[in-house]
Amino acid sequence: MVSVAIATCGRVQGVAAGRSFAAVLNQVSCVLLPDDPLALTATSEILAALVIQLPLLNLQEACRRQGVVQPDLRLLLDALTGQEALLMACCEQLLQLALRPEGEARSTLALPLEASVLGTMASALVGHDQLPQACGHDGHALHVEHAMVYMERHMAEMIALRDLCQACYVSSRTLQVSFQRVRGCTPLQALQEIRLASLRKHLLNRVDLREACALVGLPPTGRMAANYKRMFGELPSRTRQRAGWVISPADGLRAPAADYDGRCSDNQYRAEAW
Repeated sequence: MVSVAIATCGRVQGVAAGRSFAAVLNQVSCVLLPDDPLALTATSEILAALVIQLPLLNLQEACRRQGVVQPDLRLLLDALTGQEALLMACCEQLLQLALRPEGEARSTLALPLEASVLGTMASALVGHDQLPQACGHDGHALHVEHAMVYMERHMAEMIALRDLCQACYVSSRTLQVSFQRVRGCTPLQALQEIRLASLRKHLLNRVDLREACALVGLPPTGRMAANYKRMFGELPSRTRQRAGWVISPADGLRAPAADYDGRCSDNQYRAEAW
């Protein structure tokens, strides 16, 4: 575990990992890596501190997502200076959530806060005398790459911006900036494009339109059809018609698609309006 201590009450001094310190209220006092020694001398009767502990592997992975393959965690003490208010605010919310009963609401709120703490520490390291390793990508490109992989793997599910931020261990602002620089759009606009492109692929493979929408997490609405036409120049039903016979993966039923002029074939199979 990596431990970060922020003094909140009292006075204390000591030596952490061979580095002397005198605690200042509401500022990072010391950072301990696994097996680092700590010696404290209290100079007041009452002491209190916020101690944040994070798995070492999770922090290293968050740094890699920020573009630093081999982060120097010894720089964390200096790097976090000025970030205390954000860390303490997130941890205060986490402590309040810990008092709530276990449940979906608690998990939904806690995970983004935990990701914010991890992302703040990783971002601080990246900006503090750290240069991305020569891996062919800058930090923004890495954020976009990780977010796109998450979109592909969870396409059929509901995906919110906070889900992408949690998967990439970055704040919403960082992810928005990364997508604007790399792709010239927002993360959710990119998600829409990926879903529409996948929908077209399913339709060309003769999957039923409603089944294809379910596979890519899109509702079969007029708005979806308008976005599809804006992107590909034709309605989804037209793409399906051109593919020929329609196959439903749910029940295996097949039906002839409508003719190119929009008329139904002899069995009076009717294509959806959208």
